[in-house]
Amino acid sequence: MAKNNYENYTREQLIEELKKLNKRKKYGLVWEEEKTKEKFEADAEGKLPVLVEDKKKEIKTDPDKPTNILIEGDNYHALSVLNYTHAKSIDVIYIDPPYNTGAKNWKYNNAFVDNEDAYRHSKFINFLNNRFVLAKKLLSDKGIIICAIDDYEIHNVRHLMDFIWGEENRLGTIVVVHNPRGRNDDKYFATMHEYMLVYAKNKDNAKIKHFELNEDEIGRYNKQDEISSYNETSFVRTGNNSKRSERPNLFYPIYYCEKLNELSLEKKSGFIQLLPINEAEEEKTWRWGKETFIEKQKTELLVREIKGKFRIFKKRRITNIAGTKPKTIWHDPKYDASSNGIMLLQNILGREKNFPYPKSLYAVYDILHLTTDKDSIVLDYFAGSGTTGHAVQKLNQKDGGNRKFVLCTNDESNICSDITFPRIKKVMEGYKNSKGIKTEGLGGNLKYYKTNFVGSEPTHRNKKLLTDKSVEMLCVKENTFDEVLKSPLELVPLAGRGQRGVSYCIFSNNEKFTAILFDEMKMDEFKNQIKKLKKPISVYVFSLEGDDFKEEFVRMDSYGENLSNDITLCSIPEAILKVYRRIYGAGHLPAGRQK
Repeated sequence: MAKNNYENYTREQLIEELKKLNKRKKYGLVWEEEKTKEKFEADAEGKLPVLVEDKKKEIKTDPDKPTNILIEGDNYHALSVLNYTHAKSIDVIYIDPPYNTGAKNWKYNNAFVDNEDAYRHSKFINFLNNRFVLAKKLLSDKGIIICAIDDYEIHNVRHLMDFIWGEENRLGTIVVVHNPRGRNDDKYFATMHEYMLVYAKNKDNAKIKHFELNEDEIGRYNKQDEISSYNETSFVRTGNNSKRSERPNLFYPIYYCEKLNELSLEKKSGFIQLLPINEAEEEKTWRWGKETFIEKQKTELLVREIKGKFRIFKKRRITNIAGTKPKTIWHDPKYDASSNGIMLLQNILGREKNFPYPKSLYAVYDILHLTTDKDSIVLDYFAGSGTTGHAVQKLNQKDGGNRKFVLCTNDESNICSDITFPRIKKVMEGYKNSKGIKTEGLGGNLKYYKTNFVGSEPTHRNKKLLTDKSVEMLCVKENTFDEVLKSPLELVPLAGRGQRGVSYCIFSNNEKFTAILFDEMKMDEFKNQIKKLKKPISVYVFSLEGDDFKEEFVRMDSYGENLSNDITLCSIPEAILKVYRRIYGAGHLPAGRQK
């Protein structure tokens, strides 16, 4: 169909066309974007975010444990930074955004959003959408995102997540009974629950683990043989793919001799034929093919007479059970947000008025148990009271894992400085609760950063400033936080002018180094320092034109001066600007040299 040429339409024709478009049926989520554009504070508008460390808030309990990150600042800017430092490296995102209840508990464009706001839902969805778009770039190929939400916005958020993550990647919707008493001020029904929406970046790569068996479940394995405890389940398959027509190769006769208590695939004298036919006389299938039957039948199968008929049963061993598959309704006292959220936070911080409606620690713990591995990186960019960080540390204590968390929150009402950080500090280092009882620390290390900003105008000065302010970002990206060497302060030339600064610096962890060169004139001195390093090195070189000076380091290798090192080169700030151009648009950001 040819496109309509609206330029030749009369005013009346355009009006009629608009009427047709408005009547067109739509499916999906539509909101008023133009009238709900997000505005930031004046010191952030039109500028580029960087990280500045608050060294006084560093926590170090164990140098052999991973370093976690807490970022104080608007989470849009924090996510922008993370798009450079953590692209495709976050394994699990857990968020608990504001629920948009209309109770003036959430600000948008520096004003509280209440029930009288005609654009309340549009503002909320626009707010979430902007952050989901950035968050999606962070997830690894096996990544999973969990969004806690309640009935105020559940349907809108689900539509939005279907659009961004793909309806086909929705893994489940979990109902969590977080208030078993019910909310008495509800007019019609006393609300007891909220939700967790669970999506994968790609469901084919995602993995959901099982819950460990509890004592009652273990007790159901009430039979014992020389191998293990077990219970019995029918050897006739039920459910999907259980009909003979669906899996004809699993429909075959098995022969049984009661006197010998023996099963066989061969028809012998004294043996009777058994077929996978259920009590309703439907032709089903066995659970195993013939080869598996021959291999396992002597230890894993048994026969019982039920209502005058012999039936084959399979031993379901406790040693073969991965655990209990998680269900979509979580109803357990440990999910009570009052006792394991509000009261727990009061005990940790030693005061009553803290953070409104913190999540139960165990609701977050359990969803992270299901979705993380021992080395996963977990992000929460609505960190609130820090429950996610607490849950990650508790999981590491449980299974000896090395999970890391990245928490982001603003400091509105001193949330980050007075609640999030103190909670994480006490959880790591230990604390006395409100009754004076000491709780041992869970250990761990933390770096505390605040977002700051540099100009985005395409000037040499701004490029140099962004490079100077990128040290924390590069350390976060490379996970190298121990300072090994920093050159003395001296005059660094820049476009015919000079300013006092560091010419180069080097950081490390147990596995590698990060080396940053700010002044090209110090290249030889910088290279001499690198030659002394005996682990892989990520080298970042400042260049106004985007050069990485690869020939300088190739020449080092060719002369055999640096063969013990594995050097990775990158030009700054161009590598950072590439990410920011995608987020903020290319029009007002400095461009690299065109090649």
